[in-house]
Amino acid sequence: MPTHPQAKPNFRNLFWYPFKITLITALRTFPLMGKLFPKRLGMGYHNTTHPEFLDEASAQRAKSRSQYNDISNQEFAPDRVTSDLFPTLWKPQTVQYPYERLEDMEPWLFVPGNYNGRIGVIWETCTACKMCVNICPNDCLHMTTELRVDVLDNAQGEYDGYGVELEVGGYAAKFREEVEEELETFDLITAHAAPPAEWRFGQVLDLSGGTATVRWNDSGQEEMIEQSELRTADNQIVSGRIDIGRCMFCGLCMEACGFTSFFMTNEYDGMSGFSRQDLWFDASRTRVLPSVHQEAVDGELAKRATKERDKRAKKAAKAAKSAETEVVVKVKTEVKAEVKTEVKTEVKTEVKTEVKAVVEDDKPVSKEEKKAADLQRIKERSKSIDFATLGTASADEKDDLQTIKGIGPFIEEKLNALGIYTFSQVSKMTSELEEQVNEAIEFFPGRVKRDEWTNQAKLLLDKGDA
Repeated sequence: MPTHPQAKPNFRNLFWYPFKITLITALRTFPLMGKLFPKRLGMGYHNTTHPEFLDEASAQRAKSRSQYNDISNQEFAPDRVTSDLFPTLWKPQTVQYPYERLEDMEPWLFVPGNYNGRIGVIWETCTACKMCVNICPNDCLHMTTELRVDVLDNAQGEYDGYGVELEVGGYAAKFREEVEEELETFDLITAHAAPPAEWRFGQVLDLSGGTATVRWNDSGQEEMIEQSELRTADNQIVSGRIDIGRCMFCGLCMEACGFTSFFMTNEYDGMSGFSRQDLWFDASRTRVLPSVHQEAVDGELAKRATKERDKRAKKAAKAAKSAETEVVVKVKTEVKAEVKTEVKTEVKTEVKTEVKAVVEDDKPVSKEEKKAADLQRIKERSKSIDFATLGTASADEKDDLQTIKGIGPFIEEKLNALGIYTFSQVSKMTSELEEQVNEAIEFFPGRVKRDEWTNQAKLLLDKGDA
C-alpha cells in the first residue's frame, strides 16, 4: 500500500524531523537567535515584535488590572510574548484559565460578541412569570424568594424615596458598614464568588416617631434604631438560581423572556470551580447591568416610581377626605344647640377651606415642575466645575450630545444646565472632572467614566474634522 513520503517509518520521519522542529521551537525562545538567523528561525512571522498589538485602549485596560498581571514591560508577537520575570525571553502564547485572563495575555484579541458566555439577568425588570423556567430543556433555572432591599428605595436620582414605606410586621434592612471597604475592592469578575452581604435584615415590631423597633433575623435580638438608617425590604421578590453545570447555553431563556430580562453575555470568568456547588449562580452572580440595557432598567424603575407616586397621592386624598368628615361631625356636635344657622354655615366653610388647603399641600408635584427644579438645582452646581479646563460655550454653539452613547434627552438637558454644550468640552474631561460632572447631574455612580464619554467625544471631533 503506497504511503505519503513523510509518513514512512524511517530515520528522517521518526527522529530527525521531530528533533528539528523541537530545536527550532526552543531556539525561538531567545530573541537574539531569531535576529541572527531570521530566515531559518523567524520566517517573517516568529520572533517579530509588534507594538501595535497593544493599542492605547488595551493598554489602559491592562493598566487597570496591573495588580493581577503587569504587562507594561512585555513585548508582543503574533504567537509569543515575553514575561515580567524574563522580559528578554519569548514564550508561547498560552492562557492558563482561570489563573490568567485572555484580555490581559492577548490584548489585541477579544471574545466575539455572539459568544454565549455566562447568563446575565436584569432583576429590576423581572416579573417572575417563570417563562424561563418552563422553557429550559435541562432544568437549569430555579425561582426562589429571598429578602432584598426594595429596588426603588435603593435607587438613585429621580426614583429616590419612592420605595415601599416601613410598616409594622414588614421587613427592614440596615447597611453593614463593616463591609464597605471590602466592597470597594471587590471585583465580581475575578473573585469567582458572591459579593459580601451588604445588608442586615430584620422584622419591624413597632414604629413611633422617627424610630423603629426591629428584631434582627441573624441574632433574634431587638433594637431601637432611627428610621433614617433603615431601608425597606421585601421577602416576595422572586430571584433565580442557575445551574451552570447543566446549562448548555442554548439561549432559550433569553428568547422566551417577554421583558428582555435575560441575555447571554460574552463573559466566561467564574464558570469553573472545584465542586458542583460553585456552578450554582444566584442572583448576585447573574446581576449584570451593561450600559446597553440601562434604558430598559430606567424605564422599569420609572414605571414603578410613577405607580408608587399615584398610590401615595390616592392615600393622601383619602386621608384628607376622612379628616374633613371627622372635623365636620365634631363641629356639628359641639355647636348643635348653641349656634344659629349662620354660625354653622361659617364654621362649615372654614373647615372646608382648611381641608382643601391640606389636600392642595399634599398634591404631588407635576413632572414639569420637578424637572424644572432638578435643572435649577444642577445649574447652581456649575460653580464647582472646573470650566478653565473644560472651556466655556453657549447654547448657540450647542452640539447634539445625544450622539454620545449613554446620553439621553434628559441627561443632555442636565449637561446644558450645567454649562456643557459641545463635544469639545466633553472631550477635555479628566478623571476628576468625570466624577464631578457625574455627581453634579445626579447620574448613576461612575456612569460617565464607564460609558467613556470623553473618548466618544474625541472620536466625534476627529470624524467632524475629517
